[in-house]
Amino acid sequence: MKNLRLIQTVVFTIFCSLLTVQLFAAPLRIENVTRLKGQEPTTIRGYGIVSGLNSTGDDPKAYDQTARTILRMFELSGMPNSTLKTIGVSKNNALVEVTATIPATGGRDGDLLDCTVVSVGNAKSIENGVLSVTMLTSLLPQNLEAEVLGTAWGKVTIEKNSAPNVGKIKRGCRLTSDSFINPYIKDGNITLVIKQEYSDPRMAIYVAHAVNDFWNDYMPDPEKNNTAYQQHKDEIARAIDSHFVIVKLPKNYFSYPLRFIAELMNAEIRVTDPLMPRVVINERVGIISIDEGVEVKPTVVTHKNIVAEIRPPVPPGEQEENPQQFVDIDTDIKYRQMQGEAVTNQKLKALQASLDAVRVTPQDMIEIIKILEQQGALLGDVHYIE
Repeated sequence: MKNLRLIQTVVFTIFCSLLTVQLFAAPLRIENVTRLKGQEPTTIRGYGIVSGLNSTGDDPKAYDQTARTILRMFELSGMPNSTLKTIGVSKNNALVEVTATIPATGGRDGDLLDCTVVSVGNAKSIENGVLSVTMLTSLLPQNLEAEVLGTAWGKVTIEKNSAPNVGKIKRGCRLTSDSFINPYIKDGNITLVIKQEYSDPRMAIYVAHAVNDFWNDYMPDPEKNNTAYQQHKDEIARAIDSHFVIVKLPKNYFSYPLRFIAELMNAEIRVTDPLMPRVVINERVGIISIDEGVEVKPTVVTHKNIVAEIRPPVPPGEQEENPQQFVDIDTDIKYRQMQGEAVTNQKLKALQASLDAVRVTPQDMIEIIKILEQQGALLGDVHYIE
């Protein structure tokens, strides 16, 4: 029997090594914090049958009423009764739900997309089965005459052994409609949607100012003396709330709006009153985004078998007492110290780097951030998104 070594407490000391650098601040552009309204992904779905399974498919007799309910769903989806009768004869077939996601940029008739196939019965596995031709409609069809927007078929492959009832078909969905050409201009206006991680009233105002400044600079010089320019120079954009900025498309760009939009999205945002640096967390998928400016006051955090000790940065030329194995290099802090600033806080990114080095899970890192927030040691805004 192998001996197992249990690490009950891990102490992290985060400090900096001297490194001379030049610091560059990347400009913040409209495309970094917004997207065009109308360009959202669209999910279509349908119900079908995966056949050719080696006795790992559904046994409807085992789930009785549930099976009849699922079969009724298939019937309403337009599957012929003759096909439904094959279900239950053997365990070589499985009832499945098929979904495909059209990207935000849209799609056209004939485009091929990957699709996901999920068992809705009691099949043990759908690996190596073949999906029969399945019609896909909008996610929430309003009636039984819902338009067929795509068809899916092909051999199912399993991506995770731990999930044998969930499979993929590469390029297995063919769009049958041009309905996915997403309009981004409505009533002569373009709507810029502030991305969730940047959603803030001040950011919306900064974006509106950036659009108006861009328009004033963008107009050709001869145009600036005419009436149209005088009408537009004050404002073609206005912030509606912390999520939306409405932009009036200039009339002389109605015929070729993409040129205007492409250059507009590249316009720089001038932030006069910097926003509080943010930590954006998606707990469901375990993703953490940390702005460079988020700092942590000296403190000690205990979570499970982890003790994270955050000490003040060591001034240049001094040695850290009892240094641990991991040494993080934070050039920004060292630069500030060399400029004579007394730095007492560490960067949250430095803590994240230390924890990543010893393979602390994202979920544990999220819990540690929550503890820091409760302690009042986190200098930044924490936002939770889906």
